Amino acid sequence: MPSRAWLRRAVPLVLLAACLCPWLAQAAAGPIVRVDVGARQPVLVGQQVGIDVTILAPNYFLSAPEFPPLAVPGAVVTLPDARAVNSTETIDGVAYAGIRKTYAFTAEQDGEFRLPAATIRVTYAGDDGAPREGSVTLPLTTILAGTGGTGTAAAGATAGRRLLPVARLSVTQALDHNPDHGVVRLHAGDALVRTVTTFAPQTQAMMIVPPHAASPRGVRMFRADARLSDQAQGDQAQEAPGPGGTRVDTLTYVFERPGTYTLPAVTVDWVDPATRRPASSAAPAVKVEVAAARDAGALAPGGPPAGALRGEGGLPWRMLLWAAGALLGAAVLAPLWRQLRPRLTRLRQRRAERRRARAEGADARLAATLRACRAGDAAAASQALGGWTRAAHGTTPAAWAEAAGDAALADAVTGLQRHLYGAVPVPSAWDGNPLAQALGRHAGPAPQRPRRAAPALPPLNP
Repeated sequence: MPSRAWLRRAVPLVLLAACLCPWLAQAAAGPIVRVDVGARQPVLVGQQVGIDVTILAPNYFLSAPEFPPLAVPGAVVTLPDARAVNSTETIDGVAYAGIRKTYAFTAEQDGEFRLPAATIRVTYAGDDGAPREGSVTLPLTTILAGTGGTGTAAAGATAGRRLLPVARLSVTQALDHNPDHGVVRLHAGDALVRTVTTFAPQTQAMMIVPPHAASPRGVRMFRADARLSDQAQGDQAQEAPGPGGTRVDTLTYVFERPGTYTLPAVTVDWVDPATRRPASSAAPAVKVEVAAARDAGALAPGGPPAGALRGEGGLPWRMLLWAAGALLGAAVLAPLWRQLRPRLTRLRQRRAERRRARAEGADARLAATLRACRAGDAAAASQALGGWTRAAHGTTPAAWAEAAGDAALADAVTGLQRHLYGAVPVPSAWDGNPLAQALGRHAGPAPQRPRRAAPALPPLNP
């Protein structure tokens, strides 16, 4: 009887516990984290492996969790810029919302690698809709990397060479000149642009090694910076379509002399994931025939003139060189011109003064005197004669006439002065022909004044 009474009291407690267990389980539920390595181990050195990190939270997330960067010595771990994958699932009767991101892991050497125990904070909604804070810590995850016994997968990591990607690469190329029956035909001075595109399925573009490219003798090659993209699709890789990385290299070849050239094939190295041995893909070689340079004014059929720059509307590079030289010369001469301009101005002023001085000199004054004499203009003749004798002989007209010793000249000069300044009235008309004739006999260059002799030295021994 006592045992039956105990059972009657225990049954309600069991039923109550059965009802409360789901509620207690949901109340005690918190965020969960899972880590899955998307490849069979050991992975190959150089092989890109996806590591899925999934965070689960009860009900739903109030904000997206922030996935931290992971640093693993001896390996490259990146978080590609791809959208997170959302999911829902039920665990022990509790509804969870999930967010998954995939890390890209590439081992650079043999060994065992452990992911760091990073902590990720989570904000989610409780049963009452109020926000709750939680956190998850990445569990211990080990990745084993090796060469698969062949020793070739890590060939790039040894001997100081760059690590080769473990993926079947595909290479394509495009030319900016269409080949004519398999041959690109150019003229001396032209350039050929070769665009090489390398696609690596399921591999980031940063893991693609630069392609091997060379140029034949007599051809200059210029390599532009590569363009990398991780959003490309493997349209070229028919064997393994899907997302991957793309590397685009642009090579420019300049042909300066006529002739026949063969541009070598462009090759890219990789490791075959099936055989685990090194392999390579290649863009085929290009044959080019270069004719003599065109005339400067002639246009190439379907292209810019010889010596034109690509992408510049066919503007000749020689014109650009001349323009650059002119700008450089202007930049150099501008300061020099600022310094020389005042000097040139002063030089022009001196030349003008000399011309004016010559116009006002002895010859000009003599000519003016003769004109005034023939015109019978006594006042003009007297003024011009006085200026000429001062400029040519450094004296007055009367003194010069007296020194000349010509009685007719002296009378003509005296008659001119008496006509103008004499106290006795004279006829108004003045005949200047006698003075003009006398000037014609004695006019000439001004006599040089004798230099003053230096005083004699006193005798040394008086």
